[in-house]
Amino acid sequence: MMTTFHIIHILIGAWLAFVNFFPVLDDRSLLLSNAILGLVVLAYNVYFVVRGNVDVRARSS
Repeated sequence: MMTTFHIIHILIGAWLAFVNFFPVLDDRSLLLSNAILGLVVLAYNVYFVVRGNVDVRARSS
């Protein structure tokens, strides 16, 4: 099941992958875009890890 977590990762990953091939940003803007999105992904993942709400769960015996 696709959650918001997955959709955000897909969109950000697609942006980071394809923005390099299109002349929509100059070098400085591209650097800032990648840095800001990297920090957003970091913060989003830390939030979910700390909250304990991740897809992989330990099996209970």
